[in-house]
Amino acid sequence: MTKEWKRIEILGDIAIIGIPFNANYDLLYSKANEVMKNNKYVKSVWGRYRDTKGDFRLPTYTHIAGEKRSETIFRENGCIYFLDITKVFYSSKLSYEHLRIASQVKRGEKIINMFSGYGPFSILSAKIGSPAVVYSFDINPYAYYYMMANVGLNKTWSVIPIYGDAFKKIYSVDDVDRVICPLPEKSREAYEVAKQKVKPGGIIHLFTEVEVAKGEDPVKKALNEYKGAYFGRIVRSVKPYLYHVILDIKVD
Repeated sequence: MTKEWKRIEILGDIAIIGIPFNANYDLLYSKANEVMKNNKYVKSVWGRYRDTKGDFRLPTYTHIAGEKRSETIFRENGCIYFLDITKVFYSSKLSYEHLRIASQVKRGEKIINMFSGYGPFSILSAKIGSPAVVYSFDINPYAYYYMMANVGLNKTWSVIPIYGDAFKKIYSVDDVDRVICPLPEKSREAYEVAKQKVKPGGIIHLFTEVEVAKGEDPVKKALNEYKGAYFGRIVRSVKPYLYHVILDIKVD
């Protein structure tokens, strides 16, 4: 693989090639066909730009080779998921956090997932943690559709998909033991709402966006910003000096 193509993800039978800013499209087309030749189960190849836009946080995709189809089924952490990569937010970099957070869930807990997407945090938490209920909000109608489908595929009936704006609809459900907030761009607003719905002693898993100066530790800066934060980890670098960090926060 040339240096230009640093990242190729295979999701079910779809391959996703990250498109660099200075992309050579002849090389891109050649690489897509090489991926299909070397991976016979790959039926479609898409390119993904590094932008993210809109309330649904969707990057721009372009079809490169194979079937012009963006729906696929894939497995992650023992669960099966159905989605359309062009209609719901997906990132392979969150796979570790899906498992890390789900592994903390205790039997009988009540959980809120404020921004559930196609359901990976909610469904894995239900699968391995046996919570009483996982209220799972999303404002994207396609995310709600795929989350409903994925609840059925995984038989995780404790997951309750709720279509709509979590910032408004969250007050219609019970107070809970744990809140998951996987929307870094609105972390401060999400934190203030989550605090109102989590029981004393409960946990907030907050994905936050942190901008730092050269040499400054983004995890340390994030931990110092939120009272009760006891764990932090860099999820990804967005651009130089801007990071997405996950915090675990215990609420008094």
